[in-house]
Amino acid sequence: MKNYSYRLSILFFLFLGTNIIAVGQEEAEQNAKFYNVSALLKENGKSYQQVIANYNASKEGIIQISHNNEILLRDSLNKGNNQFQLTFPAIKKAKDITLTLQVDNFTSEKIPFTIVPPKKWEVNIVQHSHTDIGYTRPQSEILAEHMRFIDYALDYCDQTDALPDAAKFRWTCESAWVTQEYLRTRPAAQIKRLLKRIEEGRIEVTAMLFNMAEIADENIMVDFLTPLKLFNKYEIPVYTAMQNDVNGIAWSMPDYFKNTGVKYLNMGINETRSIRPFDKPTCFWWESPAGERLLAYRSDHYMTGNFWGMPSKEDFNEIKLLNYLKEMENKDFPFDKIQVQFSGYRTDNAPPSTGACEIIEAWNKKYEYPKLKLAITKDFFEYIEKNHADELPVYQNAWLDWWSDGFGSSARETAEVRKTQNLKQVDEGIFAMVQMLGGEVNKKVQDDIWHISENALFYDEHTYGAAESISQPFSINSMRQWLQKGAYSWEAMKQVTLLHEDALGRLQQFFKKADFPVIYVVNSMGWNRSATIQLFIDYEILPSDKAFSIIDLTTNEKIPVQFSHGRREGSYWNLEVGNVPALGFKALKIDVSEEKKQVTELSKNENTEVLENQYFKIAIDKKTGGIKEFYDKELQENLYDNENPYFIGQPVRETLESRNKMAPSHSTVFNLKVEPGVAGDVWKSIKVAADLKGFTEGEDGEPQGIEWEIRLFNNSKKVEFSYQASKEIITDPEALYVAFPFRLPDSRITFETIGGSLAQGEQLPGSSSDWNVAQNFVSVKGSTGQIIMVSDEVPLWHFSDFNMGKFERYPKPGKPWLYSWVMNNYWFTNFRAFQEGTVNWTYTISTTTDTTVTTATKFAWGVRNPLPTRTFPAGKNELTSPVFKTMNITGDENVMLINSRPSFNGNGSVLLHFREIDGKPAQIGLSSQIEDRPVKTLKQVNIIGEIIQELDVKNIAFNPNEVKFIEIEL
Repeated sequence: MKNYSYRLSILFFLFLGTNIIAVGQEEAEQNAKFYNVSALLKENGKSYQQVIANYNASKEGIIQISHNNEILLRDSLNKGNNQFQLTFPAIKKAKDITLTLQVDNFTSEKIPFTIVPPKKWEVNIVQHSHTDIGYTRPQSEILAEHMRFIDYALDYCDQTDALPDAAKFRWTCESAWVTQEYLRTRPAAQIKRLLKRIEEGRIEVTAMLFNMAEIADENIMVDFLTPLKLFNKYEIPVYTAMQNDVNGIAWSMPDYFKNTGVKYLNMGINETRSIRPFDKPTCFWWESPAGERLLAYRSDHYMTGNFWGMPSKEDFNEIKLLNYLKEMENKDFPFDKIQVQFSGYRTDNAPPSTGACEIIEAWNKKYEYPKLKLAITKDFFEYIEKNHADELPVYQNAWLDWWSDGFGSSARETAEVRKTQNLKQVDEGIFAMVQMLGGEVNKKVQDDIWHISENALFYDEHTYGAAESISQPFSINSMRQWLQKGAYSWEAMKQVTLLHEDALGRLQQFFKKADFPVIYVVNSMGWNRSATIQLFIDYEILPSDKAFSIIDLTTNEKIPVQFSHGRREGSYWNLEVGNVPALGFKALKIDVSEEKKQVTELSKNENTEVLENQYFKIAIDKKTGGIKEFYDKELQENLYDNENPYFIGQPVRETLESRNKMAPSHSTVFNLKVEPGVAGDVWKSIKVAADLKGFTEGEDGEPQGIEWEIRLFNNSKKVEFSYQASKEIITDPEALYVAFPFRLPDSRITFETIGGSLAQGEQLPGSSSDWNVAQNFVSVKGSTGQIIMVSDEVPLWHFSDFNMGKFERYPKPGKPWLYSWVMNNYWFTNFRAFQEGTVNWTYTISTTTDTTVTTATKFAWGVRNPLPTRTFPAGKNELTSPVFKTMNITGDENVMLINSRPSFNGNGSVLLHFREIDGKPAQIGLSSQIEDRPVKTLKQVNIIGEIIQELDVKNIAFNPNEVKFIEIEL
């Protein structure tokens, strides 16, 4: 038997054993450690196992290790840490031995050690390329590179066909985006090669477009899975969703993958600026709020194999691999098989390599165990599902993403994408109404919707900019990458604006004109809504110098109207509109008199200290501009907590000493000016302006940095805060918050994430807790009522405190203090180093005695999804009814229509996306309200339109939190 002795000097290592001993009085710093590793070799018919000797030397020298007078090792020492492999005959049960250690000429030392039988590991090693769209090079270059990688993968499969099965090249396509484009553009012969290798299990296609942050909403996440339709067309089986780098994922995913064949989730988490769930790689059942589940694997870093030196034969370090397995044993990893990932080179966007094929072939010739195998991702999941499915823990928690904080590094573009996603949702509902009415909805509409979704998703994708975006923010690469990234948001915004006009243009054929000017208000959501809307009306239709009123034709009563601002050709008006029917529209009459009156002027609200109406009394602190009293007359509570050092609505600037030291300090506004706001029929307000470090600084008494208006609505129970800030370019770490320190008896913070809602601290332990993303609302929910908070633009929040650097694995519910995290530049890579110019954002607050999730959700979605309008001049009177509905949704209100859209499957059907939102069983019914267009068919389908079952229009049952996609044909 040959003694395998290897000397390796490393920068750091894992102390995984026991029995440390000092060697020599003059060498007190030197110590030895021995530990068992699970390595089993066979030579000449005999089995051997290995022990790792670890030695920390203060100077160069010679080390000798013996056992039973036989020298196992004699080798030179380097200063620092040294590791060696010692070989012993394999044993079947633990055995106590004594090792003799001698360094240089010092007295030898006897070291007792227990050698134990090795665990018989199998290691699946998955090669992929991490799709960072940007980061290593500009976004425009990434797709071409990754499609070329698939070409190489096919060639490498060919090259390694003759190798032992475990060493054959295998490839997992991390990003469905790349595979989708490959299928769309490559010649048929090349696609045939790909399909063959997929069938053989040499290449795996995964389900998700790319690696996503939490800025997306649950409607656009439906589009995120669009590639599954193309894969289905090619009969490509897809079993696995893969998310790498990012450390969270949308909670809607188990619901969306239901009945698609996708049943596994691989999370190759990068722990940078975060913590990970669990103390080791963990398999578990991850459930949505409805209980739909994926078999999830919280893997280690997606380049773990590269950390061992793979795929370079020269760099590959056996001890590092064995150390990793020893670490898993010490952490009680429960299985004999484990999966790790690696890339062809130790970089993101890396091409494939066959280097690992040689390494694994050589390893498996040398070692009986661990057995190494190049695998695709689903192989490991199939092993777990077959052998351990019933043993796995179940977690029904949101898996929240730590990295979404980076989207606060560009508050302007993030706000635009959020508004784009909501307007797209509105437009899809209008197209659904057109489809149900028998109007034309062609393929161009489908293509336009996908173009908007694609751009919004590319902005929501996790890669934000160049690797050097912080260290060299003005370099050509940083600038190019940011301009390309930011362009996604602006392209999506431009195109959704055009789509909005297309949608209304197709719907307006069903509006009837009258012999007076008419405003049609459209509600494409699934429940009757009342809202404040803003619309532009030409002076030709509504002159600026004549008295007028706007009449709700369903009641013949005037509605509240308030001038906003004007242009040369017309003005913007705010209207309070009530009870617009779900999936329908209503008509308002513009009644212009001959009385001369300047209607484009607003009265001032001269009281700059108190705003009060039948709902609230609000008192302003004139030193900070915040609200020092927020009295709710219905709840009979002052909602401001005076234990907090900040007032409601008060801006707070945070700075860090460095990006590596999360020890924040805080400051607030100065040079404050409180001015009269407006007093109109819709709201009255107070205006505040102030200076703040990091923002444009004005003169004494004339601040320019940040201004806001507090609006108390007259006819609905809500308060709006509208902010505008002028940001200076600063690359030192800083952040801006707005404080909302509420109080409510027996209250707790809850918020909406993608596909559900949860209370503070209820997320998957180890997922994001210092900050969270709210899809639409944050609520302070007490025993007698709730405060509902909505921002159309700002997704990020800190709860109960400023939480930078806490990284709490098990966060506990705290005080109901909300801190809206407007912007930051805290990352050291990838995200933006600075922001500049004017940024606008808003908050809307309401309170209610109704504490249901349904009420909070519908209020928030109503705020964020506008009621579109179309104004017509007087014409031929054909108006017979002021209201119209396309469909009636009856039954329990806790079933919410998330979205409606044309199915685009050729039969004129519409896809309805429902979710039960209060955690209770429910049922609904659907009926057409369109004359001569009854419901023909009603089917439950999966997310790609495949039929699951026929449904009864009168009785559609929902389990608690259940998601259903329903295709309806009229």
